[in-house]
Amino acid sequence: WPLLDLLVRQEEKDDIKAGKRILCRHPFIEQKRVAVVAKKVVELHTLVFDGDAGGVVIGEPTLEETKQYVAEQIKCMRPDIMREMNPGQYKVSVSDQLFHFLHKLWQVETPVLELR
Repeated sequence: WPLLDLLVRQEEKDDIKAGKRILCRHPFIEQKRVAVVAKKVVELHTLVFDGDAGGVVIGEPTLEETKQYVAEQIKCMRPDIMREMNPGQYKVSVSDQLFHFLHKLWQVETPVLELR
């Protein structure tokens, strides 16, 4: 079963490789973190549209191809996540670099209250 989904920044995606130790963090809770050595790394997103390259990069899949892909992905999910009654949590982690970027962004963008 897939262990977790990891969100990373664009510039660090080449650093994520199978067999390499990766620090995975909870997006909001600083104390929750884990080091993972992945057996397999699968890139979940593919570039579909690139304005600099002139538009659509890959063609759209047919309806049948989409149905087949979704069915294959559902088979890969852990049963505790897919059960209807009290499903398990699906874990999504962020890289250490993305964690610090998000928290810095929140501090910059959150308005400062003024008390008088």
